[in-house]
Amino acid sequence: MGWLKTPVGYSTANLPPLLTEAFASGKAWNMAGLRVPLHSNIALEEALTLYKVIREIKPRASAEVGLAQGISTLAILQGLADNALGVHHVMDPFQDQFENAGLSMVERAGLRERICFHRKFPEEVFPHLPPLQFVFVDASHLFDLTMLEFVLADKKIELNGVIAFHDMWMPSLRKVVRYILQNRSYSIYRPSSLNVPIVPTGIKLKAIISKILQKIPFAGSILR
Repeated sequence: MGWLKTPVGYSTANLPPLLTEAFASGKAWNMAGLRVPLHSNIALEEALTLYKVIREIKPRASAEVGLAQGISTLAILQGLADNALGVHHVMDPFQDQFENAGLSMVERAGLRERICFHRKFPEEVFPHLPPLQFVFVDASHLFDLTMLEFVLADKKIELNGVIAFHDMWMPSLRKVVRYILQNRSYSIYRPSSLNVPIVPTGIKLKAIISKILQKIPFAGSILR
């Protein structure tokens, strides 16, 4: 995700206690009632960011691709619960591979009434969803599948809605977002009370080099 600083005005106290306990212990609960190692999850700071975004845009309907052990889902569901508004559609055909831990965590957190779970692939679910105001994509991270998930979400997202992608350090995700920004009418969303997003070092370096090249005569006709 693009924001790594803690949302102003919010703290871990706003997140479900089960979520913060999972980070403290490094364990999640599976459907059999056993504690299993926490893995494949977003960071605590990112959970706070998701919570903040949900509180700010107040979606009536949202969607998430990928449930895994349910950490990001818990943050989103808590935001919806605190808004007293919204239903979150989550799709994950591989929830069995996570011992149904995501569903178990949602149940244990008492947030079941805000989720509509689909044990199906995104292409089977998105066409039947209502108009969406928020979508979080955190699934295979492959370029082609992530692009497919964006196309499906794009057909359902309303004007001024937000589509978020996780693991933006990955080249495949960066290619998807570059394509979207260059070819579609999307712009980077910055929640109002977050600090300025941290710009990756590589992007900073490219910006510096670009400024230097602009001062060299005919550089534009020689170098990209």
